[in-house]
Parts: sequence; C-alpha cells; structure tokens
Amino acid sequence: MKQWHGARMRLALVGWVAAVALGGAGRAKAETVVSEPTNLGPVINDAGGVQACDFSHDGLELYFAAWARPGGFGSGDIWVSTRERLDSPWQEPVNLGPNVNSAGSEVEPSISSDGLELYFSCWDDWILRVCTRPSKDAPWSKPVKIGPPVGSIQPAMEIGSDDAWRPDISSDGLSLYFSSTRAGGYGGDDIWMARRATTADPWTAPVNLGPNVNTDGDELFPNISTDGLTLVLSRAGISAATREFIEDDWGPAVPVEIRPPDAGNFHSPALSPDGSTLYFEAVAAWGGYGGGDFWQVTFTPVLDFNGDGSIDSDDYLSLSNNLGAEGPLYDIAPLPLGDGVADTKDLIACAEYLRGVRSPGPDATDVPRDVVLGWIDISLADSYDVYFGSSREDVVDANRVNPLGVLVSEGQAASMYDPDGLLAFDETYYWRIDEVGAAPDSAVSEGFVSSFTTELYAYPLETITAVSNGTSEEGQGPENTVNGSGLNADGEHSTNVEDMWLATGGGAEPLYIQYEFDNAYRLHEMLVWNHNGQYETVFACGVKDVTVEHSLDGTNWTALGDVQLAQAPGMSTYTANTVIDLAGVAARYVRIMVKSGYGTYGQYGLSGVRFFYTHTRPWQPQPADGQTGVDLDGVFDWHPGCEAVTHEVYLSTDRQAVVDSTALVDTVTASCWQTGVLEPGQTYYWRIVEVNEAETPSRWEGDVWQFTTSE
Repeated sequence: MKQWHGARMRLALVGWVAAVALGGAGRAKAETVVSEPTNLGPVINDAGGVQACDFSHDGLELYFAAWARPGGFGSGDIWVSTRERLDSPWQEPVNLGPNVNSAGSEVEPSISSDGLELYFSCWDDWILRVCTRPSKDAPWSKPVKIGPPVGSIQPAMEIGSDDAWRPDISSDGLSLYFSSTRAGGYGGDDIWMARRATTADPWTAPVNLGPNVNTDGDELFPNISTDGLTLVLSRAGISAATREFIEDDWGPAVPVEIRPPDAGNFHSPALSPDGSTLYFEAVAAWGGYGGGDFWQVTFTPVLDFNGDGSIDSDDYLSLSNNLGAEGPLYDIAPLPLGDGVADTKDLIACAEYLRGVRSPGPDATDVPRDVVLGWIDISLADSYDVYFGSSREDVVDANRVNPLGVLVSEGQAASMYDPDGLLAFDETYYWRIDEVGAAPDSAVSEGFVSSFTTELYAYPLETITAVSNGTSEEGQGPENTVNGSGLNADGEHSTNVEDMWLATGGGAEPLYIQYEFDNAYRLHEMLVWNHNGQYETVFACGVKDVTVEHSLDGTNWTALGDVQLAQAPGMSTYTANTVIDLAGVAARYVRIMVKSGYGTYGQYGLSGVRFFYTHTRPWQPQPADGQTGVDLDGVFDWHPGCEAVTHEVYLSTDRQAVVDSTALVDTVTASCWQTGVLEPGQTYYWRIVEVNEAETPSRWEGDVWQFTTSE
C-alpha cells in the first residue's frame, strides 16, 4: 500500500539542497556551485590530444580540433561529434574533410548559430578563415581567409602584427571575437571584436574589449554566450565577464572557481548554449587520454532566497517581489556569474531551474516501488500532462494526439503523480511533465525526459566471515571464498588455486564450510563458484553433493535441502554456475556440509560464494547518518524494509537509550516522520524498527543513525 503526504513530498523535492548549498542551512543566498571537473572520455579525447571546441546552437554538435588523429589530413584537423539529445553521449567524431582541413593545422573552430558558417584558426599563418555551406546537409566550401581589417594578408606571427586566432562568432552572427597581439592592446594577447551590420556585410575594424577584460598579461580563447551577456576566456585559468545588455561595456572579468584535480594549466573555455556547462582543455597532469583532454564542469544555481533551507515556490515569489534589487542575493543569471542586478533574466533562470526539480531525481537508483512522482509547482502552468513508462522512445515521442500508451494523466492540477500499483523490481522508468497553459489557448510546453531505476529484489551481502572444520594449506583457507580473490569485475574466476578454498577431512564430523553475516538477513539465493584449478576436469577437487543448513544463532541448525554443485571447467572465464535458492529464510549463519566431490583425492574446495538478501531493515536515511545543520522541525525519511507494516521510531540525545530501544517516540504506518521541534546544536540518535506481526521474525531492527541540528 502506498503512503505519501505533503511533508514527505517536500523532503523528496528539496532534501538535496544541503548537498549543494554552501555555508549550511539558515543563510539566504543566491550563488552558483561549480561541480568537480570530469573528463569527457575516450570518444572525444584520444592519445593525440584535442584543442578548443564549440557547441552548435542546439547543443547537439561539438566542433573541435584534434592533433594527428587517425583519419585526418594534417597535423591539426577539425572534427565534429553529434549526440541525439542533450542528455545523450557524444558519438564517434567525424572529420570535416579535405575542403576544411589541409596538410597544415586547422584549429579552434566556431560554428554559427544557423550552422552555415564555420570560423577557425590556422596556425600556419595566424590568419582566420571561414567556410560556408548553403544548408546543413551540404558540404563545406573551401576556406576563405579573413583579411584586413580583421586579419593580415601576409603570415602574421609577430607581436604587433595583425595576427588573429581563436575566433568565436556571436549567435546573431554580427560580432566576431578573437585573440590577437596587434598594436593598441593592453598586454601580450588581448581579446578583440569586429562587427558587421548584416551577415552579408564586411567586417569593420576590430576594437579592443578594454581594460575590464584585458590586462598587461595574456587574455586568450574568447567564447561568447548564446545571449551575448557572458564572455568566458583564458587568463591564468578561466575567467568570465558579464554585462546587463548587449550595448553595455563589459564588467570586470573574474575567475571561474574551478577546482583542478591536479596542478597544471587549463584553458580554452566553451559554454554550452544554456550556460549550464563549461567545456575546457586541461593538460595531461590531470590524467586522461592524451597530451590535452577536454573536461567539463556544470553550474548549479542555489536559490534559497528566503534562507529557510529549502528551494521552492516561495523563493520564486521572493525573487518576483525583488526585481530591480542590486547586489548578489537575487542575482543568478546569466550563468555562471550573474550581472549584478535582479531582473527578468534571473526570474526566467529561477523558473527553468525549479521546473527541473524532480523527485525522484535524474538517474536515481534504488527507488522504492511505491514511489510517487513529484515536481515543484511554480504557478506558471494551468495544468500538467504526465507521461510515464519503461520505454524512453515512447515517453520522448508521445503527445496528446499520439499518446503511445504512456500519457498517464492529462490536464491534471496536482504537481504529483501516483503510478498504479507497485512498480517492477530493477526496472528503469522514464517520465515527462508537460506544462499546459490556461484556456483558451491551452498551449503545451513540452518538458524534458527524466529517468530512475527501481530497487533490486535482492542485494549482495558484503560483510561475511568464513570458517571450516577442514585442514587447508597456507593461502587456501575458507576466507578465499568471500574475499573476492580471483574474481574480476565480470564475475570470472581465475584458475590460481591460491585464490580458492581447498581442505581435507573434517575429523569426526563431515567436512563443512560455514558463513557468518554481521546480522540476520532474509536470504534470497547463493551463487557458487566451484573449485576451478587449471586441471580441474582431470584432477578434480570440486565439491559435488552437499547439504545446505541455516541458523539464527549458530547453534540450532535447520537443513534447507540437498544440492548438487556444478563442476568448474578449469578456465579463467569461469562464472558462477550453481544458484541455490535460499527460499527467503531468516538466518545469520549458512553452512555447506560436504557429502561428496568430483575427485577421489580426499580434497574438497570451492572458489567463491555470493549471498543475496532482501531488504527487511530500514536503509537510506534522511537526514543522512552523520549529517549536520539539520532543520529543527524537519521530516525524517527512510527506505522501508520490504515486509514492514508499521515503523517504530526511536529518538534521543542518549545513544544508549536508542540502542536499548527505550526511546520510542512514535509508531507510524508511512516510512517518514515529522520530528516536531528539536533543540538547536544537539546531536541526536535515531533508529527505526520495522514491524510485521504476520512474519517471522516479526521485527527487524535498523542501525543507529545520528545527526546534529542547526544552531
């Protein structure tokens, strides 16, 4: 039976705030959190190294230069990679061909917003070039040099000459930004800009972007945002300058606070069209695949304007009431730095961000099967259409005319949806929320597709102790069956006998191997890898016939039944070939009693075992174990045990009282609990006991968790 209420929905939607809000709950803020850098991976990066990239206007194409990549035409070539959707991976890059690339070095591409002009540098003469095409399906023309007043008619490689490199074309196609050492600048390399009245007109004389952008050092690799209000560039790292309107001068360029994983240079920034992601090049010291790799960071605005520790529609209303305010509190757009004033750009950014808040979150795993989908209602929609199903393609393509069986609710007012029944175990589901405007137009604004994966039916046990009454050679003890020795990531076991258990005799009683867990569990099944020595099929040591027993206390044993274990092939590609159904027994101990083996040498062994259990205890607590700065009147939440009917909640500042189960504060039917008022600056301990009188055992005690409240 599903159980949900408003408090739990609020927790699910905004409980992640503490993970990204800097400085703790209770402080009003509007700031941007920069993620840790991540490598774009080997599809884009390779051993030869990459250099400077640019996004297409829709974000689905990535143009970049690569050095001496197989399939190229020169020392540096321009390539393009595509992706189906913004959340899809980049596909294998394609060389732009001999019309664009030559035997020289074509680098630093910039694609126009209509996709019909490609600007780039040539390091052979430091003169910019442009290729054109009549349509996006047509081939590129041969490149044309961009001469005076932007560039030189002769090779230009000396400081003071009219060199030009790393071009970036604005989204309206009327401004061309580039680096140059030409006369009239402030330092070595400066950022310059040339304009034209229309895309058919010639470029006018370039102008220097001035002392807010340029210094007596080097400013390189300009990249202009889609809205023209943010300029990112290289200056001893990466910096950004902003302006409120296109006609304004640039404000001072300030560093983008990227936290490098290692020392070394990073440069050549490129903003995604929505401003939420920054690609850049970093040196090999960071790790990766070549001499220089592309990395990325994302920008996440923190929008707790009213300082209540939550991000919700109240913050949107607070921003709406403070448009025009100066200072950093309400200034979140354009990403990543803002422009110093709260205006309609901030309102739009806040609305778009809140539209993206979903529960479950993107790519969430271990989601309970009784999940209720939720999103924040910011009152910009009159109603919602909900699409939900296990086919991503159907959820992407469906609409009111062609619902494809996944339009599960049309025109609903509520900002939550409760799927019918329990969802399947270990299934990935996709969902989309479309906003519907008010009548008479009832315009539909299509939402993005998010996904989550439900909980597994059974999970592998991690903490296991193995013992045996047999005698083993050093290095071949029973612990080898549970410590992962000899197993690779694909579950294949080696043929090295020192990665296995091998024993003789059990004395007066039959030989056994026994497993003890850190607690009692509801056991689902056991996988067995038999002894897998290189010559196993000839000199067999594997166990054949066994009796499986289980116990809660290690003294009183119950036989599960007799099982025959399959023989191992003696190959390094061996995967577990016996699955023993443990029938959901509650046990802390399992014992395998050996009755016979595949050989006649009086030695018996196994390579490995793996136990799986179902979650009968509570897990994934919120607040998380050890969390600080917890609200004084918050909501507790946990992933319930699969058999629970009721949940006993124990809470105290006295840990022993919780351990001894003398601090019961409530019994609830939902797997969440409203705390009431807690004391500030206190460390609390809490525990959940899952109860179901119809099952044996009827009670499953959870771990003791702790948290500290805000001051």
